[in-house]
Amino acid sequence: MNPPLAYGIALPNYGPLANAENLLRLARRAEVRGVDSVWVSDHLVAPVQVESLYPYDRRADPKPGMGVIAQVYEPLTTLAFLAAATQRIRLGVSVYVMPYRNPVVTAKMVGTLDALSGGRVIFGVGVGWLREEFAALGQDARSRGRTTDEYLEVCRRLWRDDVAEFAGDHYQLPAVRTGPKPVQRPWPPIWIGGNSAAARRRAVALGDGLHLIDCRPDEIPAAQTALRSALTDAGRSPDGFTLSLRRSLTTGADTLRDDAAAYARHGLDYLVVSPRHAASVDALAAMITDLAGALATVTS
Repeated sequence: MNPPLAYGIALPNYGPLANAENLLRLARRAEVRGVDSVWVSDHLVAPVQVESLYPYDRRADPKPGMGVIAQVYEPLTTLAFLAAATQRIRLGVSVYVMPYRNPVVTAKMVGTLDALSGGRVIFGVGVGWLREEFAALGQDARSRGRTTDEYLEVCRRLWRDDVAEFAGDHYQLPAVRTGPKPVQRPWPPIWIGGNSAAARRRAVALGDGLHLIDCRPDEIPAAQTALRSALTDAGRSPDGFTLSLRRSLTTGADTLRDDAAAYARHGLDYLVVSPRHAASVDALAAMITDLAGALATVTS
């Protein structure tokens, strides 16, 4: 029999249920129920006026309301808080917007978190999409892809090398030493978020996995084929390279179990479930129990 489909659950680090007590309760519930990982998301500010369109929304009008992200607990700080209150559950961010922060600071924080947690970090990375948030940070959204590539390479070198240096168009790093190094060598798994060809190319060049967003089960075979072809062309083996998916949950556990089985048949390695519309923390805790029971029976 094939092993169970690996899965994680996104926690509410933003919105009305986001607070320290709820995050601790839900992370501990997930760990007790055998969930492999918990995940948080990333925003720094909520622009008041927004014209940007969220790229993964299938609604006719995908313009998001920003009120829900007016209060967001910073992802790496939140994961460090949860790491101290748990023992084995893995800690993921889906996804960390790489060009928002200085890459040396990012490398230091992620390396420290992986060292202190005993090697539990999964580092989901994206280029970002909210142009108005880039403007609030004094950055140019038009160069976010190239900046992400260079920032990621800076992080990889700081995590891997005893003496790290880098010379690029968007960042210059003189020869430096830094620690602690991550427990996971040469670095924590880097999963590149996105459904585009650019995300796939970035994953093959700089990552250890591709992290799709809200794809249907019938969309996985084409993504899997394109990914394997790109890996082969780059001289990389698909072995050990993770194809994962973050799926927003708007239905019940039984429907998700059926969909997860379809994802697994089509070659998905890892599923991150993001529950939505829970009315209370009690409802969300019960949902975690139901999801754990449903997904534990799905084999890859």
